Formats: sequence, structure tokens, C-alpha cells
Amino acid sequence: MKSYDYSKRDENAKVVFYVPLWKRDGITLDTFDDYWSNVHGPVCSRLPGQHQYWQFHVAHSDGGMWPTLDGISYNTQEAEQFDGIAELSFRSDDDRKTWFQAAGMLMDDEHNIFSKAIGYNTATGNSITYVDGIENPIPNGAQDLIKLFVTFKQSSSVGVVDFRNFLSKKFAPALAKSDYLLKLKLHMFEEVDNTRPPAAGVAHAQPESEQFQAIIEIAFKNRFFMERFFASNEYNETIADQPKYFKQISAFPQRTAFTFVQDDEITLAGMRGSKVADLILNIGATNQVREDIIALMMNNTPFNLKTKKY
Repeated sequence: MKSYDYSKRDENAKVVFYVPLWKRDGITLDTFDDYWSNVHGPVCSRLPGQHQYWQFHVAHSDGGMWPTLDGISYNTQEAEQFDGIAELSFRSDDDRKTWFQAAGMLMDDEHNIFSKAIGYNTATGNSITYVDGIENPIPNGAQDLIKLFVTFKQSSSVGVVDFRNFLSKKFAPALAKSDYLLKLKLHMFEEVDNTRPPAAGVAHAQPESEQFQAIIEIAFKNRFFMERFFASNEYNETIADQPKYFKQISAFPQRTAFTFVQDDEITLAGMRGSKVADLILNIGATNQVREDIIALMMNNTPFNLKTKKY
């Protein structure tokens, strides 16, 4: 159960670039995790325009984490089983465009760990944090909670407007009333731009049948509270309408989470990589966060990505 609501932390995140990522064949999952969080992530964190940047490392959607209903598919095909999510938020669409213009250098690094990277965008107002009881805003590794990333494919029997209205005005608000959940965040996506060419063998296009139109990030203190949530009146009041709006639901459990930019500022993990940041914090090396050390290690890269000041 949540003791405080920190959802206002996301109020300046107006638009989002949301990227499910598939591990490259030929490397282990450990190597994928290590390189993404210690090499690729710190490069991305230095690009301008970002308000927030997280990496969510996830397990495949194998069932058993979300209750099933008749009329909805829960069978996630192998081609749809991604291994991580990069979430980048921006204060404005202009800031997102600034980041896109600078992100070309990331393409040269993608082929080292990714086989596919599918970019979803949200329009202003279509990324909503309803409740957030997680105290630490900058996780760097495992979190002591249960968190799921639940994708939703839109039913062919409803239009986009009705689908989004159900999600944002009925489904998510009903769930958010429950005292059993810690966090609920909703993203409703525009259509994937399948014209993006592959980069060094990394696919940027996704067949329409494999695309999802929305995702929720939902977290619980533990498995007991999650089970209580699914038995609650708040969840059960959504059951009758779900098959009308949802064609497929897939739940991806979080393995670890890393924060590289928060409130326009590069985190310690963004500066030094997640592993080094963990070492600095665990050993209590306060000298490593002095301004002169930060300036030296950042090689004059602005510490604040919005003000361009340390």
C-alpha cells in the first residue's frame, strides 16, 4: 500500500518516446543488461532535450501475472517478446525533436545489443501517471516490489477515440482507486512509423498485427497485494468492458530498472554507468559527486540538460 503519492513528479513530462527493445542474437541476457545499462545508457543520457530517461529490463510475457477473460487473447507470440523498454520523456514536442536530431550517434551502437527497436510516440496528454507511491524516483537496479508492463491491443470493434476514452477515463481511474497498488502509469501511442529504415541490421519496423496501442506500468508492494488487487471491487468493475476494448493483453514483469535522467539532470548512473554508480553509493564515496569531479568526468557536458548548467 502507498503512504504518499509522488505522481506530481511526472507533471512536466508532456510527451514520451517509448521503445521496446529486443536482445541481439548471439549475446547472453546478462551481456545485454550489462552493456545497455553501463555503455549505451550513459551515451544516451548526454543527449539534449531529455526530461526523464529510464531503462526497464523485463522478462518475457509467459502468463500467470494477469487474470484472463474470455474474448481476450493472452498468447504473446515469440516475435512480440521484447527484453527491455527505454522510456524518454520531454517537456515539449520541440524538446523531443531536439533529442531526435541528436540521436543519430545511438544508431551506430544499437547493433551491438539490439536486434529490433520499435519507437512509439505519445501526443501531449496521452502519458498519464495516475498514482505513484514509490518513494525513490531514480532506481538503479532491482526494486523491492512487483512491477508489470502490460500492453493492450485495441479491439477491431472500437475506434481509437473510444479505446483511449475507456483507458484514460474509466479503466485506469478505476484501478487507481485501489489501495493495493503502488503505481499506475498509462501511455497511449500514436501509430508506429514503419518508414524508419533499419540501422546496421537493427529492425525499426513492426507489423501492424504485432503493434500495441497502449501500455500501463503497474506496481505492487508484493505478490500478496497484487492478488488482493485483482480480487478487489476496483479491478472487478472493469471486467465486463475489457473484452469490448481489448483484443490482446500481455504482461511483462520487470527484472530491473535504471534511471539516467531525472528532472532534466543526468543521474550518477547516467554520468558513470549503473555499475559504477552502485559502487560509489555502496562504498560511500562522497568525493565522487563533488562538482570538480563531475566536471572532469563529464568532460564539460552540461549536467543540466535543460539549463545547460552544472
